[in-house]
Amino acid sequence: MAATDHSRSEAAKQRRQDQLQRWLGSETDQTGSQTRGTLSGSGTRRAKVRFAQGAVFMAACSAGDREEVAALLRQGADINHANIDGLTALHQACIDENAEMVQFLVESGSDVNRGDNEGWTPLHAAASCGFIQITKYLIEHSAHVGAVNSEGELPLDVATEDAMERLLKGEIKKQAIDVDKARKEEERVMLVDATAVLAGGGTLTPHPNTKATALHVAAAKGYIEVLKVLLQCGVDDVDSRDTDGWTPLHAGAHWGQEEVCSLLADNMCDMGAVNNAGQTPLDVADEKLVDTLEELQKKQNAVSLPSQRLHNYLTELDKPDMIDSFTAANVLCLYVFIFYSSVTIIMKGKKKIKIRPCINQEKQ
Repeated sequence: MAATDHSRSEAAKQRRQDQLQRWLGSETDQTGSQTRGTLSGSGTRRAKVRFAQGAVFMAACSAGDREEVAALLRQGADINHANIDGLTALHQACIDENAEMVQFLVESGSDVNRGDNEGWTPLHAAASCGFIQITKYLIEHSAHVGAVNSEGELPLDVATEDAMERLLKGEIKKQAIDVDKARKEEERVMLVDATAVLAGGGTLTPHPNTKATALHVAAAKGYIEVLKVLLQCGVDDVDSRDTDGWTPLHAGAHWGQEEVCSLLADNMCDMGAVNNAGQTPLDVADEKLVDTLEELQKKQNAVSLPSQRLHNYLTELDKPDMIDSFTAANVLCLYVFIFYSSVTIIMKGKKKIKIRPCINQEKQ
């Protein structure tokens, strides 16, 4: 258990540097800005930039201008507005160690448990940066010590200082939080949702910013049972792409999820899919999966010809869509049956055609 905690802590330290680097350019949301033309005194049109209220609000918070922030809130600004990375003003105030702004925002109604695009809450941010007083304040105002980010990490897991670890461990013990259960909560919720969709239909909405589907999430994190149900549902394309052009196979390969890759390959995912950077799943794969992916590619190639022939047969029967529901194993079994059998198929109008074994067809 201690070794697991140590590994998790080391991984968190590495990711912290990436997280902080990403945060540096995230103080305001430039995506909401608008440009409009106005006429100058000479009659020539000049550009005038008008920033969306959310961007102005984020900038005012970052500047520590509480009067401006209060005025914007009175004008209807959303205190939980998030920028392109999902960061709210409260996240930013925690990162900047601006305790006064943190207090002002919390007292004004900011969501202390709002996660960014990677599931980091303000408490994760404060814990990662080692800001004890802000962390204490957030906990006193209902910040969830058992909140889990997209990597399955609690604030405790991303803490890098002994004092912070002692504080968070004390709160976890005080609140009787089951950390193992907390880390598995996302998988449990996803399985419930996927099962409900399988039972009654419906859809699962991709992430509004990243466009990652439930398949992407399950593949990246190795949620095998969730993945199996999602593949049964067929609600998401097995080759669906997020904003970076990554397919679920890219995600599974990159995060070293061998069983995930096998499942996706068995469901005839495109193993040569290229993301926005021109990379295939093999290009971004964990080193330990390279041989596995190459072997899976060979297996797919071995069934691609039977799959195409079966597709042709079903097209003759006016049911080409049936092929979409077959896995690689289904296709191979059906082809073996066709290969070694002579099957009579009754078509519309009682017309019969004879599908001879392929060996005989080739000889003829």
